[in-house]
Amino acid sequence: MVLGMGAWWLARPLAAEQLPRAHALRRGLWFALTITAFVLADFWAFMLLALALLIWARPREANVPALFLALLFVVPPSPLDIPGFGLINFFFSLSFPRLLSLVLLLPLFLRLVRLPRVPQRGWPRLADLLFAGYFAVELVLLAREESVTSAARGAFYLFIDLFLPYYVFSRAFSDMARIRDAVASLVIAGVLLSAVGLFEAGRYWLLYSGLVQGWGSSEELLYLGRSGLLRAMGSTGHAIALGYLLAICLLLYLPLHKRLDAGWRRNALFLLLCGGLFSALSRGPWVGAAVGLLGYVALGPRPVRNVSRLVGGGLAAAVVLAMMPFGGFVIDLIPFIGTVETGNIDYRQRLVEKSWMLIWENPVLGSTDYVERLAAMGMVQGQGIVDIVNSYIEVTLRSGLVGVTLFAGVLLAALFSAMGARRQAERAKEEDAEILGRSLVAAQVAVMVTIFSVSSIVVIPWVYWCLAGLLVGYARAVRASVRAERGSHSALQFA
Repeated sequence: MVLGMGAWWLARPLAAEQLPRAHALRRGLWFALTITAFVLADFWAFMLLALALLIWARPREANVPALFLALLFVVPPSPLDIPGFGLINFFFSLSFPRLLSLVLLLPLFLRLVRLPRVPQRGWPRLADLLFAGYFAVELVLLAREESVTSAARGAFYLFIDLFLPYYVFSRAFSDMARIRDAVASLVIAGVLLSAVGLFEAGRYWLLYSGLVQGWGSSEELLYLGRSGLLRAMGSTGHAIALGYLLAICLLLYLPLHKRLDAGWRRNALFLLLCGGLFSALSRGPWVGAAVGLLGYVALGPRPVRNVSRLVGGGLAAAVVLAMMPFGGFVIDLIPFIGTVETGNIDYRQRLVEKSWMLIWENPVLGSTDYVERLAAMGMVQGQGIVDIVNSYIEVTLRSGLVGVTLFAGVLLAALFSAMGARRQAERAKEEDAEILGRSLVAAQVAVMVTIFSVSSIVVIPWVYWCLAGLLVGYARAVRASVRAERGSHSALQFA
C-alpha cells in the first residue's frame, strides 16, 4: 500500500492525459481491489467483491478499454476452476483478467456490434481479415479435443481471451483523447509495477506470492534468481511478463514525457520505468525495448542524426559502465555479450532447430503431441518442463504454417496500420497524434521482437492482442480526424 500511494502520487501529472475524473476513479478502484484481495485472502470472495465493484464502476467510466488496462495487473492472473456437477468436472477456469473481460469488454462488444458498420479499407481492413482467419483456424483446431465439453471450453477461452480484447480495442476509440487516455492508463499500471519490481528485487521478496498461495492456485509465483538477484515479477505472474510489459510502457511513455510540464517528476517516472524494466532481469524485453527505441527515433525528425546520437550515447554509456565497480556485473547480464546463463540462449537455438523438424512433419495445421515429442528429443530444461520460449514457434507447432502466417500477419498489419496513420497525421500537421503513433509503432516493434524469445504465458497474450487492437483503432481514429478536418476546410472554401 505504501508503494502504491507513492507510485500514484508520482504519476499524478499523467492525470492531465486522461479523461476528466478518470484518474481518481481508477486510483480508487486499484486501492479497493488491492485491499480486498489481501484482506480476504480467498479467491472466490475476492472475485465476488471485485464483480460488485466493477459493476458499480462501469457506468461511471467514460472509456471502458482504458479502465480495463488500468486494472489488468491489480492481482496475478492465476486461475481457479469453477466447479461443475454431473458429467462436467468444471465449467471453466476463471482469472481476474477473464473477469475484467466478461464484465467490462463483453457489454461494450454487444453495444459495438449493434452500431452501423463503417466501411474500412487498407491495412486496418487487412488486420481484421487476418485476425478473423486466425480466430477461425484456432476454432477449427478445437476439433482435436478429447471431448465436446473441452472443445466448448476452449472456444469460450478464445472468445474472452483473444476475440474480445482485439475487437473492442480496434473499434471502441472515437477520438485521439480516448486513445491517449488508454495509453496513459497502461503507463500508470507500469509505474505501479515498476515500484513493486524494484522493491521485490531489493528485498528478495515476491509481494504477491503469498496471495496466490493462499488462493490455492496451481500456477504459483516461483522465486527465480539471476546472478544472485531476485527476478521481480510483481502481479504479472512471471519475470519475463513484467519485463515485456514495462518495455511497452517505457516506449509509450515517451510522447507523454514530452507533453508533461517541466519538472522533476516526469524524469523520475522515466527512471522508475527503466528501473522496473531492469528489476525483472529479463533480457528478451531489454532487446525489444532497445529495438523499439531505435524505431521511435528513426521515425522522428532528423532520423540519421538522432539514431547516430542514440547509438553513440549507448556505446559511451557502456564504456563508462565498464569502468565502474558494478559495471562488469551489469555487462555480464547483457545478452550475446555477457557470460551469465548463456545456456538459455543455446536452449533457444536448439528449440528452433528441433521444432523445425516437427513442423515439417505437419506443416499445414500443426499437431497436438509436439510437447511430448520435444521432450523425447531432449528439450526438457532445468525446471523439468519443455519450455517453448518462442511464441512464433509455439503457434507454428500448434496450428502450423497457416496459423503462424495469420498470427504474424495480424501483428504486422496492425503495425503498418499505425505507421500509415502516423504519416497521415504528420501530413495533416497533427503533431500530438503523430508522436503518439510513433510510440505505438515502437511498442509494437518491441512486442514482435520480444515474443521471439518468450512464450505466450500469463498476461503476455492479453497485452499483445489489446495493443494490436489499439494500433488499428488509432489508425481509424486518425483517418476519421483527417477526413473531418478536410470536410471542414472544403465547407469553408465553398462558403
